[in-house]
Amino acid sequence: MANPQLTAASFLSRSVEDEQRRFAQEAERLAEQAARIAANPPAIGRAASGDLTRLIAEATYLLKRAVTIEAGIEAVGLMSAETATTE
Repeated sequence: MANPQLTAASFLSRSVEDEQRRFAQEAERLAEQAARIAANPPAIGRAASGDLTRLIAEATYLLKRAVTIEAGIEAVGLMSAETATTE
């Protein structure tokens, strides 16, 4: 019979890997958006404040995803450590 802690750790580990892939994709989009803002600074008839507001909102969401990933990594580590001590 499989150890439930190993199963939970494996599931969480796969979930973290999925989150890391999404993080990388979102970070790339954020970098592209920042590059567009840099290439098109404020000028007569063009404001950048809306673009910057969206960039900040997306960066905040990316930060939330990073914290989730870091917590998941820590949880997997704790599960692995607990499993190692109970064997």
